[in-house]
Parts: sequence; structure tokens; C-alpha cells
Amino acid sequence: MYGKTKIPLNLWLLVIAAIVFFFMRSYDNFWLCIPIFLYIPFVYRLFYIKGNTNVIFWGLLYQWATVSIQLIYCSVMDIPLNELFRNTIFPAHLMEYTDYLSVTGIYFFSFGIYRAVRKVKINISDTIWVKYDARKIIQVYIVVSIIISVSQFAIWAFPNLVQYFFFFFYIKWGFFLVTFISVFKRAPDLKIFLLAIIAVEFVLGLSSFFASNFLNILLFTLIAFVSVKKKVTYQQGVLFLVMGAMLFHMAVLWTASKKDYRNFLNKGQKTQAVSVSKEAARAKLLELIVKVDNKTYFMAIEDMVNRIGYIQYFAAAIRFVPAKVPHEDGKIYLGAISHFLVPRFINPDKPVLDDSKHTNKYTGLGLSGRVQGTSFSLGSFADAYIDFGPIFMFIPIFLFGYLIGFFFKTLYSANIWGLILTGPFFLLINVYGADTIKALGFILIYFVVMFVLKRYLINIIDPLMRTRIV
Repeated sequence: MYGKTKIPLNLWLLVIAAIVFFFMRSYDNFWLCIPIFLYIPFVYRLFYIKGNTNVIFWGLLYQWATVSIQLIYCSVMDIPLNELFRNTIFPAHLMEYTDYLSVTGIYFFSFGIYRAVRKVKINISDTIWVKYDARKIIQVYIVVSIIISVSQFAIWAFPNLVQYFFFFFYIKWGFFLVTFISVFKRAPDLKIFLLAIIAVEFVLGLSSFFASNFLNILLFTLIAFVSVKKKVTYQQGVLFLVMGAMLFHMAVLWTASKKDYRNFLNKGQKTQAVSVSKEAARAKLLELIVKVDNKTYFMAIEDMVNRIGYIQYFAAAIRFVPAKVPHEDGKIYLGAISHFLVPRFINPDKPVLDDSKHTNKYTGLGLSGRVQGTSFSLGSFADAYIDFGPIFMFIPIFLFGYLIGFFFKTLYSANIWGLILTGPFFLLINVYGADTIKALGFILIYFVVMFVLKRYLINIIDPLMRTRIV
């Protein structure tokens, strides 16, 4: 059950060492570092269970990174957090205050999830894995991946229906986790074949418009790898760190190259469509990566930090609301609920989603939007502030977390289908930087589709993966 894990001494020592380091390195950011780093043992205690995929734990840590990465970067560079935005359109003097609100918010959000899932028994017996054939599971995963890849292109022919199907495709990652675990538990002779599949998916993802198409396969590989290791050896720990460093390096290179790369993919059009062959796309990306010099590389690090971190837009909203625009008293959150509960054929005047338009309304930043082929989200935590102010904003954040936890609890069961259906929560749980309409819609649509298809999907696919008993 959640909330029963003892926090290891090594983790406490690591957190204390980080706090001491940042105290010595940058006193300006010290007091903010304390709640930032204490969040790690907090979320470990609530959600980490050895031998489990721990998608809630890893998803919350990823969300934690959106709040903390800019502070950590500034501390390493020995500059105050406010200084990072001194000559930008964002209010530098509000960054520290915004980060306090943000980190407090992730505590409330996490505790909301915990209150919903605290009694869920999540241990899956090894005897369950004996019932399934790893070779058949791999075959099913390949078929599912192909179907999803083809369907992702096909559904865009029906734009009004895209939002109701797109997040169903996240189930691919649930199948991936089960495939990885099954191979490592039941068929170690297939490890090389599985790694080859992962390598192919990674390479194919490089020809995409978005980094997530190749980064997700690496992130879920790391999650699955940790889940199958009862004890991580020193050599495996070093390998894990090397893989993390490679992931960071690749993310920086992508950040340094993505602007020119995307212009090449869409041939200068203001769309997110790929208009060149996959071979040409990969060749162009390699060409751009090779040209990245040291100056561009270090500039890309700061750019990536500000892309992952998201407090600057929240800070802009604090400057603008209520000084220029009054608090909305729940209008945004209620509007997000009604947006997805009322289909467009019932309400044909339902507005088309435009993140930048929403962000501009509550920040006054004048950012480019759908017409220019770009999108800037404000974030669900900032929306909570706009609705209810700096104190009562934590109530909807807590309830949002509880809702996600309830969905997780409802879909979970102590078998491989529990892992398949809840595996995508690693992606769905990261709501800080997504506008409330989208953040709520992502999880709501996924839950409804999975809940409806659960009885049919399992009955069709489960027999294909089971071991034949002679």
C-alpha cells in the first residue's frame, strides 16, 4: 500500500547534502531550496514501492522538475533566481514568490493523489507473470504500436473527434512497461531483441516534430529498468547515471537544433506537420547536431531549463491578476469541466482551444498563437491562482490531485492489466505546465475511454498473451 515505504538513510543524506551545497553555493536561493528538496523524501514516502513501476512517483518527480529546475540551475550558476529573468518580458521580482506558491502547490497536489490511492494494494505476484508468454506479449506490443502509429495520422482527418481518441494512444506505454518487465522476468534470452525494438523506435522518433516521440521511449525504458531491479548494483547505478547524462545531453542538442530542424520539417510553413521524408529528416537533424558549438550548447542549456521550468508564465499572471484583470472566482476550472463534458455537436459555439490566447488574456504578454503555429500554455496552477487567489488556489489543486488519484485507483488492479491501464499516468499526471482545459481533458478522456473499453479490450487481447497450458 502507498504511504508505507521507509525513507532510506541514503536519500536523507543526499537531500541534506544538496541543501548544504546550495547554501554554500548560493545563499540567495537557500530558503527556497529547503521545501524544494524536502519534496523528494515526501513523495518517496507516499508513492515509492520497490519492485513496482511507480508511475505516480516518477510522474510527480517530473512535475517537480518543472518547478525546481530553474532554481537549481541558478544555484549552480551562483545567481539569484530573480536574476535569470532580469532582462526579459517576465517579472523578475516575482519569481521567488511564484516558486514558493508552485512548490506549495505540488505538495497539495501530491497529497490529493495520495488521499485517493492510499488504500490501493499494488503488489503484483510473480505467479501472475507465469501465466503470460513474453514472446506473445512482444508480438502484441509490436501490433499495438503499429496500429497506434497509423491511427495517429488517420484521426486528423476528423479534427472534431481527435481529442476523444488521441489520449487513448497513451496506452501504448502501458503495453511497453508490461513487455519490458515480462521479458526481464520470464525470457532473458529476448532482451537483445527488445533492446533492438527500443532502438528502432528511438530512431523513428527522431524524424518527428516533437522531442517527446523519441524521449518517451527512453524515459519509459528507465522506469521499467528500475522496476525490475530488486537491488541496484554499483555498476548498474553508474550505468543509470550515464544513461541520465546521455538523456540530458540529447535534450540539450535537441533544444539547440529544434528551431532550424522544425523549419526544415514543415518547409517554412506555420504548421506542425512533417513535409519531408523520414530519411531526410534524420539526416538534417544529424547535420544540425554536429554543428552545435560550445557557445550554442551552453545557451541551449539555459533555454532548455526555461522550457522545462514554467514559473515565468505563472509569475506574469501574478503581475497581471488582479492588477489588470480580476480573479475569475472559479470560471476557468468550471469552464474546463464543461468543455469536455459538453460535446461540440451540442454546443457548436464551443471555442477552439488556443493556449496562447488564454495566456495572453491573463498575462498581457502578447505571445504568438495558433495563427503563427505556436502555443504557450499558462498552466493549471496559474489558472487556480487566477480563479481563487494565492491562498484558496490550493483547494482546487488538491481536488485535481484527488481526481487523478481516483481515476488511477479505478483503473488499477493487481495484475498486468493494472499496469497497462495505469502506465500512462506518468505522462498524464504532469499538469503544472498544461492549461486546465487540456490538463483536465487529457486525464478525463483517457479515463473514460479506458473505463469503457476495459471489459472489451482485455477480453480480446488477454488470450493472445497468455501461456498455453499443455
